[in-house]
Amino acid sequence: MASPLDNIKHLVVLMMENRSFDHMFGMMMGPDWPIDGLMGTEANVNSKGKSFTVTSDATYTGDLTPDPGHHFPDVNMQIFGNFEGTANGPFMQGFVKAYEAHTHDPETAGRIMACFDPAKIPVLTTLAKQYAVCDRWFASVPGPTLPNRSFMHAATSVGRTDMSPVWFDESKSIYELLDEFGKRGSIFYHDSTMAMTFKTLGSSQSKWFGLIDDFHRACQQNTLPEYSFIEPQYFDSPDGTLQASDQHPDHDMRGGEDLIRDVYNSIRSHPDVWKSTILVIVYDEHGGLYDHVTPPAAVSPDGKIAQDPGENVAQIPPFDFTRLGVRVPAVIVSAYIDPGQIDSTVYDHTSVIATARKLFLGDKAPTNFLTERDRNAKTFEHLLTRDSVRDDRIDFKALQDLMPPLANLKKGNNLDSPLSDHQKMMVQHAFDVEQKFLPGLKSGVTPDQIKTERDASTYLRQVGDELRKNQIQKAGGGGV
Repeated sequence: MASPLDNIKHLVVLMMENRSFDHMFGMMMGPDWPIDGLMGTEANVNSKGKSFTVTSDATYTGDLTPDPGHHFPDVNMQIFGNFEGTANGPFMQGFVKAYEAHTHDPETAGRIMACFDPAKIPVLTTLAKQYAVCDRWFASVPGPTLPNRSFMHAATSVGRTDMSPVWFDESKSIYELLDEFGKRGSIFYHDSTMAMTFKTLGSSQSKWFGLIDDFHRACQQNTLPEYSFIEPQYFDSPDGTLQASDQHPDHDMRGGEDLIRDVYNSIRSHPDVWKSTILVIVYDEHGGLYDHVTPPAAVSPDGKIAQDPGENVAQIPPFDFTRLGVRVPAVIVSAYIDPGQIDSTVYDHTSVIATARKLFLGDKAPTNFLTERDRNAKTFEHLLTRDSVRDDRIDFKALQDLMPPLANLKKGNNLDSPLSDHQKMMVQHAFDVEQKFLPGLKSGVTPDQIKTERDASTYLRQVGDELRKNQIQKAGGGGV
């Protein structure tokens, strides 16, 4: 008897930014959808002992300035109640105190407990209920964006928990592994991707990378690679016409809703693509936002130790990568998944790599892995249980018509904002890429000259355009 997996030819991953499971989905728990969400009584206290209970009034933008802490010491405080990461419980009680260290205001720090009313983010919440939600998907590292995105690409962060931008000595990635077996993998991005700083990937722009329009075109033409990784837009466009879509605090959440909708619609619009694709929507890490589930243990990917996980905070002990980060939202979409599926399997980002290996390497998958983490990771193809293809369609327009329009925001507000730590590292990434791969560019720009999102957006696009032009010329034309 044929399995629905026999029809799967493509795995597409859209990785968003810095939101926790409870922050996005916690308020959806109920008798008709019994996810591990919120009862409504969960609370944390600030330094003065005042208790803040979870609420359902998170806003699209404006809640989370300054950016909540999500570096390794911050996550220790959130989970264990101290920066050292040593405690016997109760756990998950330090979110308000951790945010207070950034707001310097015990009262406003309570906003870290604000969660979304599902009606405010109808694209993501509808997909979660109409397909499969994973309520035990954890970040791979109890730390920030870059090491977690590294785990998604390579099943390791090579012993690092920090946001240092130099990734040229990264280990082998899923793209290179698939390539060894004649399978294609591509990274589709808007304005930036940290994968450009991976030594092998960055030196072959035309082979491994494409723009988001290339992804949509590949869906239209049914030419998707076996594995696609999609990066959101991290900065407003320099002219202010396109807003960031990454959902990183404090970017407007509705830009990310539009991106999720567009990626789903591109896959759904071509019948052959729809019946041959699994779409994963997942977040890189929790961004310092409240979640009530204590992260579990994990296997070390490669035995490497982060000797300074506190980034020069002397009291933080070395970290051996044997526990996961905080829980994040994850939704699995396929024509072969019935509505309302809830999967409580423990996953981390390397589950994507493990599933890609299982789907595309066949009987060679067990002996061809990147690290011990993806070798041992659980896979999610078991969610595809239907024998027939779903032909129903979601009316996103009707759902989004109920949302306040993006036009209600002040245009260009982000462009004049100072850079977050993540954005600063992305600027440094672009600078390092320019120095390593574009010796003829000589832009004259140095990272310390870039102060605002407008400056950063302009510079990243300049480097990206030149890199694509340079690599396409070396390849003799063409692209992804």
